[in-house]
Amino acid sequence: MASTPSLILLALLLPLIPLAIAAPEKHLVTHLPGFDSALPSKHYVGYITVDESNGRRLFYYLVLSERDPAIDPVVLWLNGGPGCSSFDGFVYENGPFNFERGSTPGGLPKLQLNPYSWSKVSSMMYLDSPAGVGMSYSLNNDYKTGDLKTAADAHIFLSFFEGRISSF
Repeated sequence: MASTPSLILLALLLPLIPLAIAAPEKHLVTHLPGFDSALPSKHYVGYITVDESNGRRLFYYLVLSERDPAIDPVVLWLNGGPGCSSFDGFVYENGPFNFERGSTPGGLPKLQLNPYSWSKVSSMMYLDSPAGVGMSYSLNNDYKTGDLKTAADAHIFLSFFEGRISSF
């Protein structure tokens, strides 16, 4: 029989089985400071409200696959912690950019394409979770959390995208 953490993980991953997702067009990123070329694929960034009564909103950054987002898998990236933003994964681990060496000290860092980005073969969803981590927040300081609350919020978050399945 599966353990509770395994069931929670399964519940989080099941919505990712669809092969392509779409984010609201108002969340579309058209350019990034420090990167002077066209983005290698569509990028989306924004907040999804997971608890209206507490004003709890989770921040995400979605990078569509550079290959074929209609058939490539979707990876949900959650950095370890506690308290580590998944945006760290985007900028330091497996995202589409690296910081260019030799940038001007104190100036705007320059970005260059990461030839080993996971977005070469999959769409990447970077999620700051739970509220209070990274750029996710609660309007009334509702930051007491645990595995079940975090999993429930992630399920609500993923359900928002599940209804937006599309082909690109």
